[in-house]
Order: sequence, then C-alpha cells, then structure tokens
Amino acid sequence: MEMRHLMARIDHSNKINKIRGDFVSKKRGGNRLKYQVEQAIKKVNMIGVSKKELRDAKVETGIHSISQIKHALSVSQNFTAWAREQGVKDLFQLKRSHYRDYISHKQAEGVSNGHLINIETNLRLLEKGMNGISREKGFQERNWIPKTRLIDTNSREKPQDRSYSSEETKVYLNKLSANARIGGVLQSAFGVRLREAANTKVAHIVEKEGRLFWEASEDKQALNAAQGVTKAGRGRLTPCRPEYEEQVREFIQGKELGQYVVPVKYNTLKSAYNRAGMKGSHAFRHTYAREMLRNELQTRGIEHEGRMMVQQMLENREAGYRKDHLITKEERALYQEVSAAMDQIQDYLGHGSGRIDLAEVYLKGI
Repeated sequence: MEMRHLMARIDHSNKINKIRGDFVSKKRGGNRLKYQVEQAIKKVNMIGVSKKELRDAKVETGIHSISQIKHALSVSQNFTAWAREQGVKDLFQLKRSHYRDYISHKQAEGVSNGHLINIETNLRLLEKGMNGISREKGFQERNWIPKTRLIDTNSREKPQDRSYSSEETKVYLNKLSANARIGGVLQSAFGVRLREAANTKVAHIVEKEGRLFWEASEDKQALNAAQGVTKAGRGRLTPCRPEYEEQVREFIQGKELGQYVVPVKYNTLKSAYNRAGMKGSHAFRHTYAREMLRNELQTRGIEHEGRMMVQQMLENREAGYRKDHLITKEERALYQEVSAAMDQIQDYLGHGSGRIDLAEVYLKGI
C-alpha cells in the first residue's frame, strides 16, 4: 500500500509539473537541444516528493528542489551549447567521448574540482531524464555517461567547521537589525534553515511538557503546515535550545497563530546576514547541531568517549572506510549509542538517519 501511495504521488507530481512547465519552456523555439534538455529535466522533476521516502522504498530519486532544477538546467544547457560546437544536433547522439572531452575542457578552463563534481552530478540527472523518456517511448536507454565519475568526490574541498562559538553568535546577532535578529535567534534556537525561519508562523512554535519545539505538520491545512516551509514539505519536530526559550517566548507573545514571527522577508534576512559579514545562514544551523549533539551525548552519560567515537567515525569516512571500520566488539555498544545520538540530531535538522556524509559537514570537530 505504501509503495502504491508513493508511486501515485510521483505520478501526481509529474502531472502537476507537466501542467506548470516548472521553470522550462514548452516551446521548441527552433533549438532542438535546448528543448530536449528541458524535457529530460522535467522527466526527473520530483518536487513535492520526499527523497528520503523514495530511498526508503528503494525507488529511484530525481530532482527534489527548485534550486537543483535551476542548476541542472544551467549545467545541461552549457554542456549542450558546447556539444553543438562539436557537431551534436540531437541529445541522443551523445557519446561517452563527448562527456569525457567536456570535463577535460572544463578542467582546462581552471574550474575547481568542487564545480566539476557538480557538473558530473547534474549531467547524470540529464541522462536519467533522457533514459526515462526512452523507456516511456519503448526505446533502448542511451548510456553516454561512465558509471565511475571522472572526478574523485574526495577531492572536493574538505568540510570546514562553520559553527559559531557562543561569543561569536552574540557578536553576529548584535550586528543584525532588530527584525533580522529574530531570524537569527530562531535559527540558533531551533536549527532551522534561513527560509524556514523566514516562513515560521507563531503556530509553528509549540509547547510540550514545558519545553518549546518548532513543529512543522504534514497536514497541509494546518497553520503550522510543513508545505511551503520545509524541504519537500516534510514534517519535523525540533526542540528549542534552553538558553533561547525566553527570547522565543517574547517573540510570540501577544501574536496570532497565523502571524509570521520574523517581520521581514527571506531576501531581506539574507541581505542583512551578508552585511553583517557572517559565514552564511547555515552557520547558526551548524552551531545548533553541534551544541545539541554535545547535550545529547552528555544526557546519555557518554560525552567524552562519545565525542571521540564521532571523530573516529568521521575519520573512517574521510579515509574511505565504513564508519564502523576497526570498531572493536567491546566498542560496539558505544558505537551504536553514538550513532543513535547522531541520528537524533539529523532528525532535528530534517535529514535522514545514517547520513554520515552530512554528519561530516555538520558534526566534524565537535
């Protein structure tokens, strides 16, 4: 039943996206390659369907965010513009030699490995969409991208600790205007994304057993709906860091449930952060993750050994091993408890469990 429901949602998403034309033109406009790219990207447009649900159901994922659609279109159109110069007139004429030559061409231009990795990721989405069209029309898939990436993903710039110390947090919050500061406090308190902070209504902040939580409901009709607020409209329940509860209560006091907590829009918030010279809006989110993990380990009575285990797991990943590499039988119970603590924090952030790749970004150096 769950699988049928999930596939029905994907089908509904595809129909809606076909009607809307989501960010792509419906006209050929005389440019066959451009039109084919647009159709292929539309084929893997799964905005509104949770990537986590698809993975859990072992169903192939696609594109699940507006920004990814834009990136995929941009990369694919740049690639096909280059391919046209090589004599390619139809997307289904592409060969692996075109792919390899294009990556070499971009390397010669001096672009970073991180950018090359992103190019490979987006061209894989293009191929996935093309194959979807081929299957739909009863044609054989045309696999023009090598299974193994040309650029080692480990060559990407290593994740850096982007979190703030308590003193840095105070400094940056004080640099913000009174209205923008509310957004910063919400991010620090609940670890929400900047856009989520901007779209937070009073109804999203709830009290349970004397504690404040940020709750996004999967009920689309609810005042605190996740739809239009969180990624893919996924529901989430996130506890408030205790040191921010008093401020958050002041923000919502006397306001209607349907009112926005932050008086300014997303773009205004983003501009305010830039003017303050911050590391980016995610720095507050990183800080939340690290502080909450420390608290979680402390609550479990394993703060010191737990932090050591986190580092061992992340070092294993960096070296290319499984995260439990060289974990002894005696350490297995600690490893499992630390993994559970990390998954709990990932859940607060709206990530899936077992995401050691995201743990490397958010929790390294705890």
